[in-house]
Amino acid sequence: MKKYKILAVSDEETLKKYTIEQCKEKFADIDFILAAGDLSYEYLDYVFTILHRDLIYVNGNHVYQRRHNISFCINIDGKAITYKGLKIVGFDGSRVYSFKEHQYTEAEMAFKIAKLIPGMLIRKPDIILTHAPPRKIHDREEPVHKGFKVFRRILKQFKPKLWVHGHIHLGSHFEKQESVVEETRVVNAYGYKIIEIEL
Repeated sequence: MKKYKILAVSDEETLKKYTIEQCKEKFADIDFILAAGDLSYEYLDYVFTILHRDLIYVNGNHVYQRRHNISFCINIDGKAITYKGLKIVGFDGSRVYSFKEHQYTEAEMAFKIAKLIPGMLIRKPDIILTHAPPRKIHDREEPVHKGFKVFRRILKQFKPKLWVHGHIHLGSHFEKQESVVEETRVVNAYGYKIIEIEL
């Protein structure tokens, strides 16, 4: 087991409210960055550049400035990676509500997940990064903000230590939305959150 300090971001470009010097001081000791979607590619570049930390991300149901090059960041949508000894799995997008890209039915998301099940059976994920939350955990009842039921099944079966999501906007980035479900710590990354965890 090792202790990690993770910066999680999503949905609001909060770090631009601080000066570069303030950000460097505030986040000097983080190990890496998880971005849970609905942030512009220019912003991800900015965060990566000023903090000099690896940035692992999934897209949200909106993708802003997609032509901006962020090939130096790690997109894990539909993938499982091993990073710093951790197995991290990611899924982008939200429940379908207007039939545009990065929107999925339950069946479509289940199909994406099914491709990774064999690998997760060999080694369970330590962290799952998604834009949408699992159903009935931090989500809302309007169609655009409903979580995925299939995520709940994955959470129950594999019990990752940490699940980071975005999509659900809070009153401000100071507000916290965090739960422990089964054995999993579920964190809404809205704005930014510092997550200290032993994995």
